[in-house]
Amino acid sequence: MPLRPHRGRKTGGFAVKILARACGLVLALILFAAPQKAFAQDCSTICTDGETCIAAGLYPYVPDTEAFASAICSAWTAAGQTEKLYLIADENVWDGGYSSDPVYTNGSGTQVPIDVFVYDAMYLQYWQTQTTPVPASAISDASDFVSYASKALTQNDGSMLALPMLGCTNIMFYHDDDSGMDGVTSLSDFLSVNPAGVYISPVPFDRTGAMMNMSGKTTIAVDYMVKGLLDNGSWPSMNPLDQSIIDAMAQIAERASWYNALTGAIPSLPGVEDQYVRAGYFSEGYGRTSIGFSESMSQMSDATRAGLKLRAFPWTDTANAPNMFYSDVVGVNNASTFLNGGGTLPFTLANLMTEQAVVQDAIAPPSGELSYLFPARNSVLNALSAQDPLYTQMAAVLNGADSVLVTMPTTDRDAFHNFGGTVETAVRGAFTGSCDLESTTFPGSTAEAPAICRPLCANSGGWVGSWTNEAPPAWPGYSACGCAQCTAESPLPTTVQEPSAMIMSGPALRRYNRN
Repeated sequence: MPLRPHRGRKTGGFAVKILARACGLVLALILFAAPQKAFAQDCSTICTDGETCIAAGLYPYVPDTEAFASAICSAWTAAGQTEKLYLIADENVWDGGYSSDPVYTNGSGTQVPIDVFVYDAMYLQYWQTQTTPVPASAISDASDFVSYASKALTQNDGSMLALPMLGCTNIMFYHDDDSGMDGVTSLSDFLSVNPAGVYISPVPFDRTGAMMNMSGKTTIAVDYMVKGLLDNGSWPSMNPLDQSIIDAMAQIAERASWYNALTGAIPSLPGVEDQYVRAGYFSEGYGRTSIGFSESMSQMSDATRAGLKLRAFPWTDTANAPNMFYSDVVGVNNASTFLNGGGTLPFTLANLMTEQAVVQDAIAPPSGELSYLFPARNSVLNALSAQDPLYTQMAAVLNGADSVLVTMPTTDRDAFHNFGGTVETAVRGAFTGSCDLESTTFPGSTAEAPAICRPLCANSGGWVGSWTNEAPPAWPGYSACGCAQCTAESPLPTTVQEPSAMIMSGPALRRYNRN
């Protein structure tokens, strides 16, 4: 799912967020080799030439891929399947379909198809050309799938283009004592309740301001398309851009900050995956609302979750607008050799991966933590709603309005990614507001600030008079000066290459003259 940022990599002094939508608005992907995790029942053992072995690519951008691998592997064995199963949860091999092709290098060095793979249905039109529909006879309890996914995936003969596993939508998280946020039902409400320019740093400095990740070419492209659809009832043209949509997206970004919304340059938090860092800061008392996918709650404290309210983010003022849901779905590769001669094993595996018991064990493992992922089966959502009140709220989001599966009107992933770059540039150009730049020199008083901040902001529109050395909003180990123009990808000095190079000493961190 675009919008679903995944584990960040440290580069140039900040974590670059890789956005995928699980959910999961998203994606500037630069892939590095990473070891395959070991899973239960040896489903991590790679296939080799000459052995009967079926491979499945899992969606990598979830809080706990091991829980999915364990649930699927155990179910495969329990079902009496004797064929070897190899589960791939390495994003460098299979990234959920954003840029990867469904092939991998096996243990003998041969390129072979990934027989079954979980992909983001936002690219359904693209993957429809490379997958084989799952016959109705091979699907268990198809009526249990959530309706928005069934409507989009089911064909006239009852077969499905792919089988839905997970879903997600953009959710506003806020505190249950916030009556202002509780009254937000339209985009105008959101913009009114959350004024622009509350903070200009990567992170808010207290329980004010919104946090939302629109960075990444895939994420911002999908946001543009969704907003256009909800405003006008049809997908907007990709060329030329609709300036009214661009301006509205810039206004949304201004309720966050340049960095938080449009570059993803945010300090990491210990114990919190970078893809959920906004939820982590929200849990620690920063920001009035954090906007993300439901699984973000897995990174919040018990105390925060106990006082949490959820509502779908309102992209529009259009009355009775549907919720736009993303879905991670399981497709069967046209190129799978197990389909030769009328073979059905890939259909069996795809069905097993999306069965009620497997999905429930994957997102709510009996001996693990709840991931707060949105299941694509009503039975799982109902069962979890009986266990956790947050799942009851999630069910209310799903059932509170009509829901539509997000599927982009394109069969060209590369072209859509490039289109996202055009949208990103346009939204940044329409953004109005100031930005913090970081300095390794710490002001010790208001009198000292001008000598530090004026030269720092000289090439960024000049100094607006605000500064701080509190973290956040300043990056840990730095002080920050408010500059009139936003142009930098990161607030950190360009000489800083890695977080380890940051200066971590200085005067007591405290805020002085925050505008």
